[in-house]
Amino acid sequence: MKTKQADQALARPMSPLLKGIRRDWQLILIMLPAVIILGIFAYGSMFGILYSFQDVGLRRTFWENEWVGFKWFKKFFDSVYCERVIWNTLILNFWSLVAGTSVEILLALIFNEVKDGKFKRFTQSCSYFPNFVSTTVVVGIMITMLNPNSGVLSLLFQNVFGMEPIDMFVEPSLFRPLYVISGIWQGAGWGSIIYLGAINGIDQSLYEAAAVDGCGRLARIRHVTLPGMKQVIVTCLILHIGSMLSLGSGKILLMYSPSVYETADVISTFVYRTGFDGAGGLGYSAAVGLFNSVVNLLLLLITNTISNKVAETSLF
Repeated sequence: MKTKQADQALARPMSPLLKGIRRDWQLILIMLPAVIILGIFAYGSMFGILYSFQDVGLRRTFWENEWVGFKWFKKFFDSVYCERVIWNTLILNFWSLVAGTSVEILLALIFNEVKDGKFKRFTQSCSYFPNFVSTTVVVGIMITMLNPNSGVLSLLFQNVFGMEPIDMFVEPSLFRPLYVISGIWQGAGWGSIIYLGAINGIDQSLYEAAAVDGCGRLARIRHVTLPGMKQVIVTCLILHIGSMLSLGSGKILLMYSPSVYETADVISTFVYRTGFDGAGGLGYSAAVGLFNSVVNLLLLLITNTISNKVAETSLF
């Protein structure tokens, strides 16, 4: 009887899940450490969202913290800094997105038109190199070159254009151009790779047909290359817009000072400065960070929906 039941169990078809595990167990084993790390440090840390609704004390456990509801959110929205940090974050991201994406697409188009293989590889390598330079080094180079007394660029501006010596890092009006231009220099070459890949994926017969129709180089770019890149461009724009309020604080902290808070203070630096100041501390900064994440999610969903209806291209 037992033998018969065992034979029936063996004959019973295996579920698709078990079949997949049995077939791909080696791949699952390789991915397991990454999944565990992601679960602990990415999703496990989301438990900290609850700090946004608590009066957090460094000497108190989570269960000892007082529940304050939306107190920190109200404090942020009533703060004189709220409008400033949101506006600065949006404007810096907007110009970085518009200028950065334009330069990346332009570089990809130029690289695609270069026919000399050696020269093309050399120029591409030169454009990729800044991406691997530390942000700290980039800011250090800027400080050195823009030094009002000995900087190469400052002396050039003074001797060629007749400008007065000026410390650009303490001028609020110059912070945004410095931030955006240095970001383009550092990342445009590397960012052009994805657009260059999109160009290489365009059917070459379309270029041949355009040439037969008498289209010149610019006409082929306009009517063949750019339409062929549309889906990739839209996808990249959706991803960028979905993180419009997520501006990294590292580079800004290296560049700014109290004299440029007016244009340089963004949400991430505001969270950093308020995290340990004793006026709400961790709870206040967690609330601002949660607000930032929720708005980014809404921007991503809205942009994706509009793109799906207008350009028929979306992430999901």
